[in-house]
Amino acid sequence: MRLKIGTRASLLALYQANLVKDKIKQLFGDQNKKIDIEIKTIKTSGDKILAASLSNFGGKGLFVKEIEEALFNEDIDIAVHSLKDVPQVIPEELTLGAVLKRDDPRDCVILKDKPESDKGLNSVNFVSLLKNHAIVGTSSLRRRVLFARLRDDIIFEPLRGNIDTRLGKLRDGFFDAIILSSSGLIRLNLSSNIDVYLDPLTFIPQCGQGAIVIEYKGARADIGEIIKPLNDEDTKFSVFAERACIKGLNCGCASPVGAYSYIEGNDIHIKGFVSNTYGEYLEDGVTGKKMDYENVGKSLALSLIDKGGLEILEKNNV
Repeated sequence: MRLKIGTRASLLALYQANLVKDKIKQLFGDQNKKIDIEIKTIKTSGDKILAASLSNFGGKGLFVKEIEEALFNEDIDIAVHSLKDVPQVIPEELTLGAVLKRDDPRDCVILKDKPESDKGLNSVNFVSLLKNHAIVGTSSLRRRVLFARLRDDIIFEPLRGNIDTRLGKLRDGFFDAIILSSSGLIRLNLSSNIDVYLDPLTFIPQCGQGAIVIEYKGARADIGEIIKPLNDEDTKFSVFAERACIKGLNCGCASPVGAYSYIEGNDIHIKGFVSNTYGEYLEDGVTGKKMDYENVGKSLALSLIDKGGLEILEKNNV
Protein backbone atom coordinates (compact mmCIF):
# COMPACT_ATOMS: atom_id res chain seq x y z
CA MET A 1 0.00 0.00 0.00
CA ARG A 2 1.16 3.52 -0.78
CA LEU A 3 0.17 6.47 1.42
CA LYS A 4 0.86 10.13 0.68
CA ILE A 5 0.94 12.64 3.54
CA GLY A 6 0.47 16.33 2.73
CA THR A 7 2.00 19.02 4.91
CA ARG A 8 3.52 22.47 4.92
CA ALA A 9 7.29 22.61 4.47
CA SER A 10 8.37 24.24 7.75
CA LEU A 11 10.55 22.29 10.17
CA LEU A 12 7.65 22.12 12.63
CA ALA A 13 5.16 20.91 10.01
CA LEU A 14 7.64 18.27 8.79
CA TYR A 15 8.20 17.12 12.37
CA GLN A 16 4.45 16.64 12.75
CA ALA A 17 4.12 14.79 9.43
CA ASN A 18 7.03 12.50 10.27
CA LEU A 19 5.53 11.83 13.69
CA VAL A 20 2.32 10.65 12.02
CA LYS A 21 4.33 8.64 9.49
CA ASP A 22 6.24 6.85 12.26
CA LYS A 23 3.06 6.11 14.21
CA ILE A 24 1.40 4.58 11.15
CA LYS A 25 4.51 2.48 10.51
CA GLN A 26 4.34 1.23 14.10
CA LEU A 27 0.70 0.27 13.64
CA PHE A 28 1.64 -1.97 10.74
CA GLY A 29 4.30 -3.71 12.81
CA ASP A 30 5.84 -6.57 10.84
CA GLN A 31 3.90 -5.44 7.79
CA ASN A 32 6.13 -2.37 7.37
CA LYS A 33 7.28 -3.55 3.96
CA LYS A 34 3.68 -3.53 2.79
CA ILE A 35 3.16 0.20 3.31
CA ASP A 36 5.14 2.88 1.53
CA ILE A 37 4.63 6.36 3.04
CA GLU A 38 5.63 9.51 1.18
CA ILE A 39 5.59 13.01 2.62
CA LYS A 40 4.63 15.69 0.11
CA THR A 41 5.27 19.34 1.02
CA ILE A 42 2.79 21.97 -0.14
CA LYS A 43 3.30 25.73 -0.03
CA THR A 44 0.17 27.41 1.27
CA SER A 45 -1.10 30.96 0.91
CA GLY A 46 -0.25 31.58 4.55
CA ASP A 47 3.38 30.66 3.89
CA LYS A 48 3.58 33.26 1.13
CA ILE A 49 2.25 36.17 3.23
CA LEU A 50 5.04 37.17 5.58
CA ALA A 51 4.80 40.94 5.83
CA ALA A 52 1.21 41.40 7.02
CA SER A 53 -1.38 40.10 9.43
CA LEU A 54 -3.15 36.98 8.17
CA SER A 55 -6.48 38.41 9.38
CA ASN A 56 -6.31 40.87 6.49
CA PHE A 57 -6.19 38.04 3.97
CA GLY A 58 -8.62 35.46 5.32
CA GLY A 59 -7.09 34.24 8.56
CA LYS A 60 -5.68 30.91 9.64
CA GLY A 61 -7.46 28.97 6.89
CA LEU A 62 -4.71 30.19 4.58
CA PHE A 63 -2.44 27.53 6.08
CA VAL A 64 -4.67 24.64 4.96
CA LYS A 65 -6.40 25.77 1.74
CA GLU A 66 -3.92 24.35 -0.78
CA ILE A 67 -3.44 21.18 1.26
CA GLU A 68 -7.20 20.57 1.27
CA GLU A 69 -7.22 21.09 -2.49
CA ALA A 70 -4.61 18.33 -2.76
CA LEU A 71 -6.94 16.06 -0.78
CA PHE A 72 -9.81 16.83 -3.16
CA ASN A 73 -7.60 16.06 -6.16
CA GLU A 74 -6.28 12.91 -4.44
CA ASP A 75 -2.71 14.12 -4.84
CA ILE A 76 -2.40 13.15 -1.16
CA ASP A 77 -4.28 10.67 1.03
CA ILE A 78 -4.09 12.46 4.37
CA ALA A 79 -3.16 15.94 5.57
CA VAL A 80 -1.40 16.66 8.84
CA HIS A 81 -2.18 20.04 10.42
CA SER A 82 -1.72 21.97 13.61
CA LEU A 83 -5.37 21.98 14.67
CA LYS A 84 -5.23 25.67 15.59
CA ASP A 85 -4.69 26.43 11.88
CA VAL A 86 -7.86 24.62 10.77
CA PRO A 87 -11.02 26.76 10.34
CA GLN A 88 -14.08 25.84 12.40
CA VAL A 89 -15.95 24.93 9.21
CA ILE A 90 -14.24 22.62 6.73
CA PRO A 91 -15.54 21.34 3.35
CA GLU A 92 -18.28 18.71 3.70
CA GLU A 93 -16.30 16.13 1.74
CA LEU A 94 -13.41 16.27 4.21
CA THR A 95 -13.17 14.84 7.71
CA LEU A 96 -11.03 15.67 10.71
CA GLY A 97 -10.15 12.15 11.77
CA ALA A 98 -7.56 11.30 14.39
CA VAL A 99 -6.34 13.91 16.87
CA LEU A 100 -3.04 12.97 18.43
CA LYS A 101 -2.50 13.31 22.19
CA ARG A 102 -2.23 16.99 22.91
CA ASP A 103 1.13 18.55 23.62
CA ASP A 104 1.57 21.58 25.88
CA PRO A 105 -1.30 23.98 25.01
CA ARG A 106 0.23 27.01 26.71
CA ASP A 107 1.63 30.17 25.23
CA CYS A 108 5.08 31.16 26.40
CA VAL A 109 7.29 34.24 26.56
CA ILE A 110 10.91 34.48 25.50
CA LEU A 111 12.81 37.50 26.80
CA LYS A 112 15.69 39.25 25.05
CA ASP A 113 17.38 40.05 28.35
CA LYS A 114 17.41 36.88 30.41
CA PRO A 115 16.72 37.18 34.16
CA GLU A 116 19.60 36.35 36.50
CA SER A 117 17.33 33.77 38.10
CA ASP A 118 13.94 32.43 37.13
CA LYS A 119 13.14 31.52 40.72
CA GLY A 120 9.63 32.69 41.56
CA LEU A 121 8.98 33.85 37.99
CA ASN A 122 5.38 33.24 36.96
CA SER A 123 2.91 34.09 34.21
CA VAL A 124 1.97 37.43 35.78
CA ASN A 125 4.98 38.90 37.57
CA PHE A 126 7.44 38.38 34.68
CA VAL A 127 6.19 41.63 33.10
CA SER A 128 8.09 43.54 35.79
CA LEU A 129 11.28 42.51 33.98
CA LEU A 130 10.26 44.45 30.86
CA LYS A 131 11.28 48.07 30.53
CA ASN A 132 8.69 50.83 30.06
CA HIS A 133 7.17 50.75 26.58
CA ALA A 134 8.85 47.42 25.85
CA ILE A 135 8.41 46.08 22.31
CA VAL A 136 6.74 42.66 22.21
CA GLY A 137 6.57 40.62 19.03
CA THR A 138 3.33 38.88 18.08
CA SER A 139 0.92 39.05 15.16
CA SER A 140 -1.89 37.46 17.20
CA LEU A 141 -4.71 39.78 18.26
CA ARG A 142 -5.59 37.30 21.01
CA ARG A 143 -2.09 37.46 22.49
CA ARG A 144 -2.01 41.24 22.23
CA VAL A 145 -5.27 41.61 24.13
CA LEU A 146 -4.23 39.22 26.88
CA PHE A 147 -0.74 40.67 27.26
CA ALA A 148 -2.09 44.22 27.36
CA ARG A 149 -4.17 43.21 30.38
CA LEU A 150 -0.90 42.59 32.22
CA ARG A 151 0.78 45.86 31.12
CA ASP A 152 -0.91 48.71 29.29
CA ASP A 153 2.29 50.44 28.11
CA ILE A 154 3.51 47.60 25.90
CA ILE A 155 4.17 48.30 22.21
CA PHE A 156 3.25 45.39 19.96
CA GLU A 157 4.93 44.75 16.63
CA PRO A 158 4.09 42.05 14.04
CA LEU A 159 6.05 38.79 14.19
CA ARG A 160 5.76 36.27 11.34
CA GLY A 161 7.92 33.47 9.95
CA ASN A 162 9.06 30.09 11.21
CA ILE A 163 10.29 29.56 14.76
CA ASP A 164 13.97 30.02 13.92
CA THR A 165 13.19 33.30 12.16
CA ARG A 166 11.24 34.57 15.16
CA LEU A 167 13.95 33.61 17.62
CA GLY A 168 16.53 35.25 15.36
CA LYS A 169 14.62 38.54 15.33
CA LEU A 170 14.56 38.52 19.13
CA ARG A 171 18.32 37.83 19.31
CA ASP A 172 18.96 40.62 16.80
CA GLY A 173 17.26 43.11 19.09
CA PHE A 174 14.06 43.82 17.18
CA PHE A 175 11.98 42.96 20.27
CA ASP A 176 12.28 42.95 24.04
CA ALA A 177 10.17 39.80 24.19
CA ILE A 178 8.18 37.54 21.89
CA ILE A 179 5.15 35.33 22.54
CA LEU A 180 5.00 31.86 20.96
CA SER A 181 3.19 28.55 21.34
CA SER A 182 5.05 26.27 23.76
CA SER A 183 4.27 23.11 21.81
CA GLY A 184 6.19 24.15 18.71
CA LEU A 185 9.34 24.91 20.68
CA ILE A 186 9.04 21.66 22.62
CA ARG A 187 8.60 19.57 19.45
CA LEU A 188 11.75 21.08 17.94
CA ASN A 189 13.80 20.68 21.14
CA LEU A 190 13.95 24.45 21.62
CA SER A 191 12.18 24.65 24.98
CA SER A 192 15.40 25.85 26.67
CA ASN A 193 14.63 29.24 25.11
CA ILE A 194 11.39 29.58 27.08
CA ASP A 195 11.52 31.97 30.03
CA VAL A 196 7.87 31.89 31.14
CA TYR A 197 4.99 29.49 30.51
CA LEU A 198 1.66 31.33 30.59
CA ASP A 199 -1.15 29.77 32.66
CA PRO A 200 -3.84 28.61 30.17
CA LEU A 201 -6.62 29.47 32.62
CA THR A 202 -5.42 33.09 32.71
CA PHE A 203 -3.77 33.52 29.33
CA ILE A 204 -6.37 31.49 27.45
CA PRO A 205 -4.87 29.75 24.37
CA GLN A 206 -6.10 29.65 20.83
CA CYS A 207 -8.70 26.97 20.18
CA GLY A 208 -6.94 23.64 19.48
CA GLN A 209 -3.47 24.90 20.37
CA GLY A 210 -0.97 22.09 20.97
CA ALA A 211 -2.96 19.45 19.05
CA ILE A 212 -2.08 17.73 15.75
CA VAL A 213 -4.98 16.58 13.57
CA ILE A 214 -5.20 14.30 10.54
CA GLU A 215 -7.63 15.31 7.79
CA TYR A 216 -8.78 13.06 4.97
CA LYS A 217 -11.47 12.64 2.34
CA GLY A 218 -14.58 11.27 4.08
CA ALA A 219 -15.30 8.81 1.27
CA ARG A 220 -11.97 7.07 1.94
CA ALA A 221 -13.12 4.62 4.60
CA ASP A 222 -9.84 2.72 4.15
CA ILE A 223 -7.90 5.79 5.30
CA GLY A 224 -10.23 6.28 8.25
CA GLU A 225 -9.45 2.75 9.46
CA ILE A 226 -5.69 3.27 9.14
CA ILE A 227 -5.57 6.44 11.24
CA LYS A 228 -8.28 5.54 13.76
CA PRO A 229 -5.85 4.02 16.33
CA LEU A 230 -3.85 7.27 16.38
CA ASN A 231 -6.76 9.17 17.92
CA ASP A 232 -6.51 10.24 21.57
CA GLU A 233 -10.10 10.33 22.77
CA ASP A 234 -9.75 12.81 25.64
CA THR A 235 -7.78 15.19 23.45
CA LYS A 236 -10.45 15.02 20.77
CA PHE A 237 -13.19 15.72 23.34
CA SER A 238 -11.28 18.76 24.64
CA VAL A 239 -10.30 20.38 21.35
CA PHE A 240 -13.65 19.76 19.69
CA ALA A 241 -15.39 21.37 22.66
CA GLU A 242 -13.17 24.40 22.06
CA ARG A 243 -14.00 24.38 18.35
CA ALA A 244 -17.73 24.17 19.13
CA CYS A 245 -17.41 27.22 21.37
CA ILE A 246 -15.59 29.34 18.79
CA LYS A 247 -17.93 28.20 16.03
CA GLY A 248 -20.92 29.14 18.23
CA LEU A 249 -19.57 32.66 18.61
CA ASN A 250 -19.53 33.00 14.82
CA CYS A 251 -16.74 35.56 14.98
CA GLY A 252 -14.32 36.47 12.25
CA CYS A 253 -10.63 35.72 12.15
CA ALA A 254 -9.89 39.32 13.19
CA SER A 255 -11.56 38.80 16.58
CA PRO A 256 -9.42 38.23 19.68
CA VAL A 257 -11.01 35.12 21.22
CA GLY A 258 -9.75 31.98 22.90
CA ALA A 259 -10.93 28.72 24.43
CA TYR A 260 -9.24 26.10 26.57
CA SER A 261 -10.70 22.81 27.73
CA TYR A 262 -9.40 20.02 29.94
CA ILE A 263 -10.77 16.77 31.34
CA GLU A 264 -10.95 15.50 34.91
CA GLY A 265 -12.43 12.03 35.25
CA ASN A 266 -15.71 12.03 33.34
CA ASP A 267 -16.05 15.81 33.41
CA ILE A 268 -14.93 18.35 30.87
CA HIS A 269 -14.10 21.94 31.85
CA ILE A 270 -13.91 24.73 29.32
CA LYS A 271 -13.01 28.37 29.71
CA GLY A 272 -13.19 31.00 27.00
CA PHE A 273 -13.06 34.71 26.37
CA VAL A 274 -14.11 37.33 23.84
CA SER A 275 -12.60 40.76 23.43
CA ASN A 276 -12.05 43.55 20.96
CA THR A 277 -9.39 45.99 19.89
CA TYR A 278 -10.91 48.60 22.23
CA GLY A 279 -9.90 46.57 25.29
CA GLU A 280 -13.33 45.24 26.31
CA TYR A 281 -13.00 41.73 27.72
CA LEU A 282 -15.39 39.01 28.87
CA GLU A 283 -14.59 35.49 30.00
CA ASP A 284 -16.63 32.59 31.33
CA GLY A 285 -16.37 28.88 32.05
CA VAL A 286 -18.61 25.82 31.86
CA THR A 287 -18.38 22.24 33.15
CA GLY A 288 -20.22 19.18 31.85
CA LYS A 289 -19.86 15.52 30.98
CA LYS A 290 -17.01 14.81 28.61
CA MET A 291 -19.13 12.59 26.37
CA ASP A 292 -21.30 15.67 25.77
CA TYR A 293 -18.25 17.74 24.77
CA GLU A 294 -19.79 19.46 21.77
CA ASN A 295 -22.83 20.72 23.68
CA VAL A 296 -20.57 21.85 26.53
CA GLY A 297 -18.62 23.98 24.06
CA LYS A 298 -21.81 25.36 22.57
CA SER A 299 -23.17 26.20 26.02
CA LEU A 300 -20.08 28.28 26.76
CA ALA A 301 -20.62 30.22 23.54
CA LEU A 302 -24.25 30.84 24.48
CA SER A 303 -23.26 31.98 27.97
CA LEU A 304 -20.74 34.44 26.56
CA ILE A 305 -23.36 35.72 24.11
CA ASP A 306 -25.96 36.10 26.88
CA LYS A 307 -23.51 38.21 28.87
CA GLY A 308 -22.88 40.61 26.00
CA GLY A 309 -20.19 38.81 24.03
CA LEU A 310 -21.61 39.63 20.62
CA GLU A 311 -21.73 43.34 21.38
CA ILE A 312 -18.05 43.18 22.33
CA LEU A 313 -17.12 41.24 19.19
CA GLU A 314 -19.12 43.48 16.86
CA LYS A 315 -16.85 46.41 17.68
CA ASN A 316 -13.99 44.57 15.94
CA ASN A 317 -15.79 45.27 12.68
CA VAL A 318 -16.28 48.98 13.29
